[in-house]
Amino acid sequence: MSWHKFKIHKGYLLKYLGFSTAIVVGLQTQTSAQFISIAEPVEIYQLATPQRLTVPPIAHSELSLAIKSESVRDSSDLTAPPQLNTEIVREFPGIWQMRVPVEQVDSLYAIYELKAENGRTSAVSNEQRADAAVAVVLEPLPIIEISRDLNSNTALVQGGFRLKMDISSANFAGDYAGELTVIVDRR
Repeated sequence: MSWHKFKIHKGYLLKYLGFSTAIVVGLQTQTSAQFISIAEPVEIYQLATPQRLTVPPIAHSELSLAIKSESVRDSSDLTAPPQLNTEIVREFPGIWQMRVPVEQVDSLYAIYELKAENGRTSAVSNEQRADAAVAVVLEPLPIIEISRDLNSNTALVQGGFRLKMDISSANFAGDYAGELTVIVDRR
C-alpha cells in the first residue's frame, strides 16, 4: 500500500484571541483550549480534526513582567515603562487522530502550517483589520499511540502542536484568525 500525504484545512484557529490592554487589568482564569471533540477515525489513514479550535483570551498573568527585579540601576529605570512578556505559549496535544497500521506508528511525523486570513504565513490576522497580524510559531508535539485494534492490526494515534505567539507587534485588539494545515507523513 502506498503512503499518501494528508492535507486538511481547518479555519479560525484563533477566533477569540484578543489583544487589548483591558485584558491586562481584567481577570481571566480559564486558559485552556476549547474545541469541538473529534470523531475517532474508522478507516486506515483517515485524518480526523476538529472543525474549529478556540483559544481563550490572553490572561493578565501571561503578560506578567518579563524582568523581575527589585532594584534599579539609575533614575531612568523609575520612569521607564514596564517590560511585559510578549511571547504567549499554548499547547494543543490532541488536535488530530489517525488510524494506521501498527508497524508504521514509529515512523509518523506531522507538519503544521498556519496562514493568516490576509495571506501571511506563520501568522494570524485581525478579523476587522486585515493589515494587522501576529506572528506565530508552531512546534510539533510527539505523536502518541492512544489505542490498538488487534483484529485489524491498527493503532489509533494522535498529535498536536505548541503554539507560540509574539504579541509585541499586536497593535489592535479583537479576534485573530487563520487557517491551519496539518500534514501527516512517515519517514
